[in-house]
Amino acid sequence: MKKQIAIITNAKEIRSAMKEQVDLIFEGLAQSEIYSIEDGSINNLTKADLYLLSSSAYEFLDEEFLKNNNIVIADLTVSKEMLKYLKSFPYGTKVIFFNVSFKMCIEIISMMYHLGVNNIEFIPAYPKMEIFPEGDIVMTPAETQLLPKEVLDRKIIDIGHRILDANTIIEIALKLEFEHILYYKKIREYLDTVATNDYSLSKIVEKATQAESQFSLLMKTTNIAILGVDKDNFLCSCNEGAEKILNKRSGAVLGNNAEELLPNIPFREVKEKKEEIKNRLVKIGEEYINLSVIPIIKAEHYMGAFAIFQEFKEEEKKQNELRRQLLNKGHKAKYTFDDIIGENHSMLKLKALAQKMARIDSDILITGESGTGKELFAHAIHNYSHRKDYPFIVVNCAAIPETLLESELFGYEEGAFTGAKKGGKIGLFEFAHMGTLFLDELEGMSPALQVKLLRVIQEKELMRIGGDKVINVDVRIIATTNEELRDLVKEEKFRKDLYYRMSAFPLIVPPLRERKDDLYLLTEKFMRSSGADFRFSSKAKKAFEMYNWEGNIRELKNYIEFLGFTEEKIIEFEDMPLAIREYYEEEKNRDRMEREQGREEYCKEIFGKRYEEYIFLLRKIDECCNRGESSGRQKLLEVCKQQEIFLTEQEIRGMLKKLEDLGFIEVYKGRRGNKISNKGREFLEKLD
Repeated sequence: MKKQIAIITNAKEIRSAMKEQVDLIFEGLAQSEIYSIEDGSINNLTKADLYLLSSSAYEFLDEEFLKNNNIVIADLTVSKEMLKYLKSFPYGTKVIFFNVSFKMCIEIISMMYHLGVNNIEFIPAYPKMEIFPEGDIVMTPAETQLLPKEVLDRKIIDIGHRILDANTIIEIALKLEFEHILYYKKIREYLDTVATNDYSLSKIVEKATQAESQFSLLMKTTNIAILGVDKDNFLCSCNEGAEKILNKRSGAVLGNNAEELLPNIPFREVKEKKEEIKNRLVKIGEEYINLSVIPIIKAEHYMGAFAIFQEFKEEEKKQNELRRQLLNKGHKAKYTFDDIIGENHSMLKLKALAQKMARIDSDILITGESGTGKELFAHAIHNYSHRKDYPFIVVNCAAIPETLLESELFGYEEGAFTGAKKGGKIGLFEFAHMGTLFLDELEGMSPALQVKLLRVIQEKELMRIGGDKVINVDVRIIATTNEELRDLVKEEKFRKDLYYRMSAFPLIVPPLRERKDDLYLLTEKFMRSSGADFRFSSKAKKAFEMYNWEGNIRELKNYIEFLGFTEEKIIEFEDMPLAIREYYEEEKNRDRMEREQGREEYCKEIFGKRYEEYIFLLRKIDECCNRGESSGRQKLLEVCKQQEIFLTEQEIRGMLKKLEDLGFIEVYKGRRGNKISNKGREFLEKLD
């Protein structure tokens, strides 16, 4: 029986292309159905063996649904042929990129930059723009039918729909237990045509360990040296990269006991502990090797393992030792996701998304107001990732002068500038190798440094100041900003290409005023950590809850520590920080003014412009009734004169008639005069 694949997209335009690819690759094994959030067909979603989601559909789906283990988020790319074509454009070429929405433009432009298409300056465009951008070249992913008529005379380049990348195909195959098709010629040919920037060894490794195919898939998809052993630790696989490092042909290696032939490779340790060993420095022959050994475990049984190793030069060995020293000095991430307190729905969803992002290797941009906890997310992501055992280097881009920041990040060679340290200096990018570089307040980085940062992100290499040697670095960037970078791009204060590169995986941390249901959870945490023990009076509690917390969680923490310092068991309104008291009074005054303004409009609607005189008469009638006095026209006329309200007896008669018609008073002849009704009293109470 064929497996069922449900393809879920946000926009309906891309779903048919995805279905066509899935049906072609898994022909005879699976059948697919397509659903779109945009047209509502998602409401007819039926049970499937696997759900393939576009990245834009993810945020619209229910949190419970996303807990399903049979979900694959599709990574889309272009063909190698198309990538080669895009990279052939002269550097600095301006191209208008047209898609169905601004968001879809940004998604694909970001993908282009991830693939290294940094020779083109893309300008996003989409339907119903007030002013279509100027430019001779318009590029679109199969959306030519939506182009405005006035641009059809320009050069139109249709790059076609994006295609599923290799990681996505492998993940679908393994989740559906179709790993055998990865050996099919048509699959190998498809994977060979796909452009990718992150078809990394670690991702293939992660997926291959789920398959019974042991190592063949790995051997054919990477040029990194790999050795495989069976469950008894006899060598069963050896690719060309491993042959070069071992200086032995595979025929001389295969079938031998790995522990005897290569005692420095810890296969025995991995078999006993059934745990992965990452980046251990060993010596094979005369070379130092950076080694990882990964076990294959099935039903808790050891089925074998494979070792990944690369040559580790003397200079890299020296740098690795320096990194270890850095870790000992405290360059570690301090917080985990458990330290991010909150039960607010948006925060829970944000934490879940951040955990998913932590598992991939893409750079992340965290946006939010000052004091919202962006740095906590950066620490937690690092500690949740496979880089957790490596350095976490923090750099505040706004706090360090440009010239100093450049030398700190990239390092320098001896004699690079006046005052340069003898022997030069290793930069923070090199120190953070295999780990994470946390760039706080990214908006504070100068445009010149932004160019150098973009190159490191794209090429994974750098040169020290004053040097001519290219140094490879494997660093993940997590950046934060409390400004809207998109606005800075428009103002030409931040590079557009760097923005698109960093904003591909965004996290937006909400301000505290938008998650006030977490206020007391956070308060309890800060009270425990500071040893504070108090509770709020009724008025103080109202002021505390009303406050808008412009300084967010940082401000809350400071205030709780201050209130604990007072050593008061009951915090009265007068004990609250001045900012909270002033805000409370301002809000009360604003509410009072709004109520008065609303009352004025209400009274005008009933009585007209002279509403104040009507209300005065009604109040005086009420007072007379309460004292048991008469409130006839003469009495009311006399009271009006005393209060310098100049009404004639005729005017009072007319007003009393209207009050009677409204049901606010009852009019009697003779000495009894007028009496306020229940409706009249209710009206006055509403005004008060």
